[in-house]
Amino acid sequence: MLLLFTASAVLLKISPRDSAGIVTASVDAVKPVTAQSDVFSTGGERFAAHRGYSGYAPENSIPAFELAGRNGFWGIETDIYETTDGAFVCMHDEDLDRTTDGTGAVTSYSLEELGAFKIDTGSNVEISENLKIPTFDEYLGICMKYGCVAVIEIKTIRNYDALLNIIYANGAGGRCIIMGNINDMLEIRARNTEIPVMTIGYTPAPYTDSLADISQIPDNRGVLYNYPQVDKSVIDLLHQQNIYCGVWSVDDEAIADEYLAYGADFVVTNELPPRLSYMSGDNE
Repeated sequence: MLLLFTASAVLLKISPRDSAGIVTASVDAVKPVTAQSDVFSTGGERFAAHRGYSGYAPENSIPAFELAGRNGFWGIETDIYETTDGAFVCMHDEDLDRTTDGTGAVTSYSLEELGAFKIDTGSNVEISENLKIPTFDEYLGICMKYGCVAVIEIKTIRNYDALLNIIYANGAGGRCIIMGNINDMLEIRARNTEIPVMTIGYTPAPYTDSLADISQIPDNRGVLYNYPQVDKSVIDLLHQQNIYCGVWSVDDEAIADEYLAYGADFVVTNELPPRLSYMSGDNE
């Protein structure tokens, strides 16, 4: 744990990039029905860092994404909003107020305007310097740099084609998952069959609510459940129907072990370290 805090202190002093261009190049986001990514085909235990490694760096920040990559996570999760000028940024809340020195809806600003705000809340924020709201491109670049699966939750966007084009322009088409409400997932699936799509289950709603939604999509689909909603019998039922099952957010190692033993396809965590057996190459 001491090494982890040392690493996070070093990473948090890295100043993020202040701006990034919007990808406008034409990229074919529509894939043939036979194409499916292999993000769930690798062995080992799959941990995804929730909003980056948010237990040790401010959520949805460059240091949080970098720290997740350097610690060898299988995946890095983030949330996406679209700006007034068609860019995409990483932010969990619909408003800026909780995590930045700005105020108001994220979607009411342009990318340049959002660049004036600073992330001022989160784990170890006191040793962070000039943290800006990351762009989607910056996030994807970090995922690809460390070989992590990009676990993308759509919050509010308008241009699904542009989102997919940016994913493919960054080389992440076969290394990502897209999550969100069923309407957004239907829009993604209408344009793309390679990327797994998932709805999200929230406690105390029964697991069947999300199951009914995702069943509208015939294959390459799943649900990310708040872990108390599901147990081994439910995960087995989902797998029998070729439906992936992830669980969030698990910060207790015993509970994580339990759900991995149940066969959950991945575990989202704020704090748990990824297994050393998964770390390799530049992630070590």
